[in-house]
Amino acid sequence: MDAVKDAANHNARDTGALPAQPGAAGSHKRPLTAWAGIAFFCMCAMLLGMTIWIVWSSREVRLREARATTEHMARTLATQAYMELEIADVMLEDIVEQIRREGNSDATGARLQSHLQQLSRNIVEINGVYIFDRQGEWLAASSGVQQDGNNADRNYFIYHKTHAQLSSHISAPVRSKSSGQWVLPVSRRVEAADGSFAGVVLITLGLDSFERVYATLNLGNTGTAFFALDDGTLIYRRPFQADVIGMDISSGAILRAYREKGPVGTAMMTAKVDEIERLYSYRHLERFPLIVAAGLSREDIFAEWQRLSIQIVLASLAAGAALIYLFRKLMRQIALRDRIEASLRLATTQLQRANADLAARASQDGLTGLANRRCFDETLAQELKRAQRSGNGVSLIMLDVDFFKKFNDQYGHVAGDGCLQAVAGAVAHSVGRSEDLAARYGGEEFAVIMPGTGAAGALDVAEAIRAAVEALQIPHAASANGVVTVSLGAATLHPEQDHHTDSSALIRQADAMLYQSKNSGRNRVSSDAPAT
Repeated sequence: MDAVKDAANHNARDTGALPAQPGAAGSHKRPLTAWAGIAFFCMCAMLLGMTIWIVWSSREVRLREARATTEHMARTLATQAYMELEIADVMLEDIVEQIRREGNSDATGARLQSHLQQLSRNIVEINGVYIFDRQGEWLAASSGVQQDGNNADRNYFIYHKTHAQLSSHISAPVRSKSSGQWVLPVSRRVEAADGSFAGVVLITLGLDSFERVYATLNLGNTGTAFFALDDGTLIYRRPFQADVIGMDISSGAILRAYREKGPVGTAMMTAKVDEIERLYSYRHLERFPLIVAAGLSREDIFAEWQRLSIQIVLASLAAGAALIYLFRKLMRQIALRDRIEASLRLATTQLQRANADLAARASQDGLTGLANRRCFDETLAQELKRAQRSGNGVSLIMLDVDFFKKFNDQYGHVAGDGCLQAVAGAVAHSVGRSEDLAARYGGEEFAVIMPGTGAAGALDVAEAIRAAVEALQIPHAASANGVVTVSLGAATLHPEQDHHTDSSALIRQADAMLYQSKNSGRNRVSSDAPAT
């Protein structure tokens, strides 16, 4: 059977009809599923990357905007505070100079009071201007109303009495004894001609003047703005709370940042007053011991960003879900196409196998399983053509079962068929090469085609066949040997010598050698090989 299939494939190769390999086409096709998966992964990665980049970038933009806003507010507050303090400082210097010229006594009080009223008339930020003698008694006031009482217990009065500093001094906020309002005291020491302490000049700045400016700031829901002394005394804070005025915030984050990093800065810090994290910008005034700060809470800064980020993320998730849906549809289409292609490949493979099996059966002898006469004729003609092209020899062995008709008559046709099958098996096993073809030539005759084999090789194979058949020891009473034997004839074509030899000539030559064996007593091999 294998010899017949080899012969069928051999014939197909010679005619150019190669059988298709089932997986050949699929192995060279682009792995579409893998490429689709890679493309989907890349798209998802790009979508994720773009979402992260947009969200992060918008956060950075919002943070930069908040930084610019707080820096602008701090600069505005510093400018406003500086201008008010500068005005107060100039006025104090002017008043002290006036006192130095005219003296500081009850005799000069009326003139000084008139001067104070004139200085403070058009400056709304100033709550009041006052002059006190060395005992803390009121000498003059911008209100024009003589006040009873003594201010020697005030911190600013005690400071100037104990310090010979002539520059302006800013104290902690107090409630004014005259108006009851919160004021910021700005004062200067007055000295006598001998340099001794002669009193204090005081300007009070109403905290409500700061409130008017701070109220214009957009601080959000939980933002804040304040200013304080260098020592950490809180002067004013928005939103305004009277109970925090004068609070010590020296250990707070902003004062620490000022001491560690310098007079100007911006950073995310947690407030000492309410423990809320904010982005603060602070500035220290150039000539005055004050620091101002404005802060926007992290919650306010990122509230809009969080809302937009959620929208962006939801949009990205929707886009991702759409991608997954489309990818799944694509994968289903690819899977369906692959199943169809697999079914087609399986059908093609089965068809090819069926065709090969039909081709083999068309070339196979039904009884013995060897190649049939048709396959023998086609193969011999092809091998002779190949031999003409290559110059290699072709040998042919013809063999016949001795006294087979008598065997059939004596043992019956069933035994005869069994005998032919056994002989065919011996022939097939004696032919060792895949390129050789063993065939049933007709009736009890068999043939072996051996491409590329010389006369000596053909003689050896023929002798092996003869011995193999005899070794079967199939009883044959009508044979002189008592067992079934065969007679063989071997002929060899040499293309370089027999240029015009065709298959019929080679068959005649081998058949002649076969009859020579029969005439010589059977159970032997005859060959056209030259005698040695």
